[in-house]
Amino acid sequence: MKNRLALVFASLFTVLLLALLVAFNHQKPRMLILHSFSETGPWETAVNTGIQRELARNRRPIAVRWRYMSFSGDMSPAQWAAAGRRNQGAVDSWEPDVLVAIGEEAQVHVGRHYAGRPGPRLVYAMGEDPASFGYTTAGNVTGVHEALPLAQIVELLRHLGRPALRIRALGIDDPTGQAEGQQVRSFDWGPHRLLGVDLVDDFEAWQATVHAAARDTDVLLVLSTGGLPRGPEDPTETDRLFVADWTERESKPLAVGVRESFVAGGGALAVIPSPYGLGEQAARKALDVLASIRDGTPLPPPEDSLEFQIALRPARLAARGIQLPALYAQAARASQSLYD
Repeated sequence: MKNRLALVFASLFTVLLLALLVAFNHQKPRMLILHSFSETGPWETAVNTGIQRELARNRRPIAVRWRYMSFSGDMSPAQWAAAGRRNQGAVDSWEPDVLVAIGEEAQVHVGRHYAGRPGPRLVYAMGEDPASFGYTTAGNVTGVHEALPLAQIVELLRHLGRPALRIRALGIDDPTGQAEGQQVRSFDWGPHRLLGVDLVDDFEAWQATVHAAARDTDVLLVLSTGGLPRGPEDPTETDRLFVADWTERESKPLAVGVRESFVAGGGALAVIPSPYGLGEQAARKALDVLASIRDGTPLPPPEDSLEFQIALRPARLAARGIQLPALYAQAARASQSLYD
């Protein structure tokens, strides 16, 4: 009899403990982190490292879930739309207090649908203009806009030993290229001169623009190259690493990228927004949003990304007769973006 009573009390204690744990977990603030692409992507991995660093500093209990939309250039518009509906369903089912949407596609297919709604609060992390998604007028939205490190590029150009350089930017005529191009146009390039921003539709036009730049350009600023079709009649995506290698070999002006993939593919030099820093800022912003919910205070304001990295391939830079201070190579090595 005593053994039976002990077993009953032990069972009741276990059930009660489980109920308390469930109630505790249910009451914890919820954060859902949504990526546009796959968790195996190098950029996504770096952003996640930054997010995890910031979350590790947090001392308040929160529940965190991660989702990946796993978009690719091979998917049809119908598949993209279906992925958006699935992830909207996941948001509606779990009801997070804050949704962290990372990348343009996460905004297009999920994030923008929650702008101006009572919940969840939305934190974006992207390079596109927040106004294009209705975020700037929505009271439940804040975030981090990925800013190109153009001031740091001007500082780097000082080491080329010429007081005034003619700069031309080259990118793709898509939302990412248009957003990057607008940043380039609105920046004060003094003492240098911006000749223009060329946004092209395909790799054939890209090649023609690179060759034409030899006539009047000293520095070719290479914007994002992902998703560049091969030609007017061939929508197949050109491998971005091939685009980088071809551009470095064929460009008479010094080519400076704004993404690490430019140097990974064979380019000599890139000054890039730090994905680690972007992840840290986005996570910090999300934690501030949770604090604002708890304390009944306004959402923290949006901000631009702050950190940058250097990506460097010294052999190709030396082939152009350019030698930068050793500090740049050390910075690239520290961020694991120094290439042989």
